[in-house]
Amino acid sequence: MKLFQPNLIYMSQFIYRAVREDGTSISSEAMAASAEELRQELESKGYLVLSLTAKKIGFRMGVFSDKDFLLFNQEFVTLIKAGLPILQAFDILYKRTEKPRFRGILENIIHDIKGGMALSDAMAQHPLYFPPLYTATVRAGEKSGALVDVLKRFIVYQKKMISVVGKLKMALAYPVFLVVALLGVLALFFLYVIPNFTAMYSDQAASLPYLTMMLISFTTALTHSAPLILAGLIATVIGIAMWRKTDSGRTVLDTIKLRIPLLRSLITQYLLAQITRTLATVLRGGIPLVQALDTTAGVINNKVLARRLSEVRSLVTEGVSLADACEQTRMASDMTVRMIEVGESSGDLPQMLEDVADFYDQEVENRMATLTTLIEPVLMLCMGLVMAVIVIALYLPIFEMGAHLK
Repeated sequence: MKLFQPNLIYMSQFIYRAVREDGTSISSEAMAASAEELRQELESKGYLVLSLTAKKIGFRMGVFSDKDFLLFNQEFVTLIKAGLPILQAFDILYKRTEKPRFRGILENIIHDIKGGMALSDAMAQHPLYFPPLYTATVRAGEKSGALVDVLKRFIVYQKKMISVVGKLKMALAYPVFLVVALLGVLALFFLYVIPNFTAMYSDQAASLPYLTMMLISFTTALTHSAPLILAGLIATVIGIAMWRKTDSGRTVLDTIKLRIPLLRSLITQYLLAQITRTLATVLRGGIPLVQALDTTAGVINNKVLARRLSEVRSLVTEGVSLADACEQTRMASDMTVRMIEVGESSGDLPQMLEDVADFYDQEVENRMATLTTLIEPVLMLCMGLVMAVIVIALYLPIFEMGAHLK
């Protein structure tokens, strides 16, 4: 059986239209390293490719959210539990879905299943909607004959991951709001308020206090250079976004994430929680450890840890225990290594991995609460100091004028 390999090269998303051997047409999306590679793969299946165009990657963003995917799985499990065959269950799901693009994906899956393809293989043709972790889990359920149980565990995993991400977003919402508000107030001052004061003080520019002159000079330079600054920022953002799509770019940026002061522990613990929970879910689905490590490495959104996990997989293949492999590659802390060692000794590694994930989730939640508690007063203090300096600089000439009049 061919093992999943970690996705360590940049894959592009393509939209294609093709005709099958039986004369029916197909319109779908697929991931590949290049258009030529995808064309060859489709032609090897007997497809006549009519069109093939690249598309920017947006993993189910705005089209099929994580909550949509959770709802799909819940409905799918309900239908299977009711005793319906997979083909009939998908036909019902196809009629129920309100998302046109996902309806097309389900239609293609139904056609592939009728053609004799396994459900997991049919889903694997559409990685943007059915990620490798999910298709590997479904494949294990098909082979073990416990598809319902496997999908139930995956639903629990989905709910936990959605809950963790939701808590992170809630914790970051107020600090982000404060930063946006500060930037908005500063923009109002620099683009409207200060220029009005500058015009008022134009006749006495030579006698203005040093602080006021510095503020006026900075504002003048900022307003004159605003188009260039804006263009530079846009170009920088676009450049970083394009660079991030390259293998080297993602590696450098992911390395930087793990070294940011104050945040590196938080980011590392969040990723380790994702790794251990994903690995536990795959193992509970009946997938062997080596293949489970491959699948987990392929879905982790950090190339540095994904490569370390691939090193762990290589050591495990050579006969090294998972705990020793994690220790040798510095994949996890000593505490985590010891817990994994206990899980291997007791024969209940998935449960121990879930306990580790729960521990890291709680640590992330606690650290986020601490950071937001500290960040909020710091941002408020910075906002107050900046506003105070600007107001003092603007009104200092008026205060001095009043003093001279006395």
